[in-house]
Amino acid sequence: MIGNKSEMDKIIEGTFSEYGYPEDFLAEYDQLECLSGRSGRETFLCKKKGSEELVVAKCFSGAFYDNAVEEPVVREYDVPGIPHFIKSYRNDSYVCVIREYIPGKPLSEVVKERDLTQDEILEICGKLGDILIRLHSQEPQIVHRDIKPENVILKEDGSVFLIDLDIARTVKPEGDSDTYFFGTKGYAPPEQYGFSQTDERADIYSFGVLLRFLITGSIRENKNIKIYRPIEKIITRCTAFSPEKRYPNMKAVKRDLSAINPRSIMLRKIGIGAAVLCVCAAISFGSIRLYQYLTYSPFGEGSVPGYVSDDEMVRQAVAYMEDTYGTDLFQDPDDFATVGFLRTILVELYGFDPDYVWGMNDDMPRESEEFFLPWGFEDSRFLDRDIAVYAAVKLHDPAIVADWSELRDDNGYYPGVRVAEAFAKKNGIMEGVNKPRDITKGETALILYNAELTFSGKDQG
Repeated sequence: MIGNKSEMDKIIEGTFSEYGYPEDFLAEYDQLECLSGRSGRETFLCKKKGSEELVVAKCFSGAFYDNAVEEPVVREYDVPGIPHFIKSYRNDSYVCVIREYIPGKPLSEVVKERDLTQDEILEICGKLGDILIRLHSQEPQIVHRDIKPENVILKEDGSVFLIDLDIARTVKPEGDSDTYFFGTKGYAPPEQYGFSQTDERADIYSFGVLLRFLITGSIRENKNIKIYRPIEKIITRCTAFSPEKRYPNMKAVKRDLSAINPRSIMLRKIGIGAAVLCVCAAISFGSIRLYQYLTYSPFGEGSVPGYVSDDEMVRQAVAYMEDTYGTDLFQDPDDFATVGFLRTILVELYGFDPDYVWGMNDDMPRESEEFFLPWGFEDSRFLDRDIAVYAAVKLHDPAIVADWSELRDDNGYYPGVRVAEAFAKKNGIMEGVNKPRDITKGETALILYNAELTFSGKDQG
């Protein structure tokens, strides 16, 4: 490591050879600036001789490179959003890895210069999430292990890059723990201290800490700082002590981030609106096949009588929801659904405002313009069939659940649900969902699918 300023000056002036760096590296590049110096690794801004091309050179001591970087991920993978690999040089003492130079500012500097809005934070984190999804999708899987504001670069055009793969590693299925601990205190997850092998959930932990820092200005949880509840829930799940309690993958994190990103919500609304217009136009021009596909039900009039199992109906409903909305929310149809899952559906698939969907009623159940559900249920509550039916009816026609005039008595249950259930039974919305409690994600898809068929037929007269 460079010990003091005078030694650094020698290096910047071009006397690199006395420090033992590879001669072919020194012959091709001029060193302009030492960007960082840490034990066993130095980072330099360099310029290719005879050109204006700027690059970043990371020079590792042989011992550090061989022991810390368990797999040479710093040179073997080229992932969008990561500075691409150019070349590497090696001798008995050092390995110098040359990567693309990314002009821009570290996120750590940006937040010092100005306060980022919540929308800006969500957009930046969404782009960072895309990079991590690509990293984690490699074979074998790559874990960055040092996600922090200093390693996130923002370019002037708004694009985001993740730099510094010094301690990145590939996941070994047979491994019990990481060979060495590296990372940044406060951002590194517990397992990175040697409790177990790190996988993509380690990056998810660091991502959650980064999100908390951007929102609150601190990496530590502070109950005195009020955070928008959907964001707080994402942070809490990302930073759970046990990896098993975190998000299973970055796609799931990105999905929940998108659900509270106003720009994404607007785009989904536009997309859904365009899809509806296309369907209406197709039907208007006599696309009978499309109409039959959208309105087919094995229980409808004119259907050929035949036995259709509940599982077959669920598969049909899941396929319809995935194809229609381009979603992977139902990819685990046998998992239990929760109230939070239902709320995510309302925002992500149907374009409802997150504040309205996550608005919590702490009083007696009632209809309100402030919240979609009349109850203040926690997101972790398992989903009952009647709650799903109420939501499925209300999202298509709120007036139905608000009209209690047909009810002749009061059995103590919320009137809006009783009205929705009566409507659902009459129109086949509950067909195939036979249990009243703890329904699955697939059964939720079936209720929504049946509701769409019902209201599509109703709209068509």
